[in-house]
Amino acid sequence: MNKKFGNFNTADFIKKIFSRENKHLKKRIFSNQFFTVEKTENIWQKYFRFIPLKLQLPLKKYGLDKKKVLDVGSAWGEFLIHFGSGSKGIEINEKEVNFSRALGLDVSQYNIEDEWREAPESFDAIWFSNVLEHVAAPHAVLRNFHKTLKPDSLLFVRVPTIPSNFLFICLNRIFLGFLGFEAKQHINAFTRRTLEFTIKRAGFEIVESNIFLPPIGWLSRLFNFFLKDAFSFITVVARKKNFDYSEKRPLIHNPKWI
Repeated sequence: MNKKFGNFNTADFIKKIFSRENKHLKKRIFSNQFFTVEKTENIWQKYFRFIPLKLQLPLKKYGLDKKKVLDVGSAWGEFLIHFGSGSKGIEINEKEVNFSRALGLDVSQYNIEDEWREAPESFDAIWFSNVLEHVAAPHAVLRNFHKTLKPDSLLFVRVPTIPSNFLFICLNRIFLGFLGFEAKQHINAFTRRTLEFTIKRAGFEIVESNIFLPPIGWLSRLFNFFLKDAFSFITVVARKKNFDYSEKRPLIHNPKWI
């Protein structure tokens, strides 16, 4: 969300209203000598100065700062740095991995579609933000998540979505300046309902689907009631449940990697 009207940036405006600066992180970020001071300043301002808006409510509501969380697609570590003890990231970009490790974060570098290294039932939650739209086999990735989560643990999946009608599409273009699902690097596109369906069929029950904005509980609930199918992004929170494929799906249809 980075629409600019002249010199006015809506994302920065919202951050400054609803977020408090992570001053306690500043020394930790700048003690990292992986990049130049100028580059580190840019990363600090963009990713770490404020808790990411999409994380603020889930972090508080679900106590993720006290849980062992697997952050898949952890980027610079801007989410991972807020999770509880024992949390870990997975990232494919080497520069982002090295930067995160220099901060003392535990990050593995590998492609989750080529292999899956995480032990069964080893995490309290999985955070998966703006990645599912990139992967070739969403179901296979979600099944690996299911195996890695402890019983009754939570999965958080955030993706850009297709708004539910033409008017909402136009309004997103005006106020956000883009529609994330249209990005050329994306190979999947979801509505809220198709994302929920995909997650359910991988062995989860839906807890809620929420835009988690603004990061004030009662106000977010009000906004979400009216806008969860209007905004061009959503976070689905789901709980792991026991899972078997339907009897109507013959085993012969399942690839060996499932």
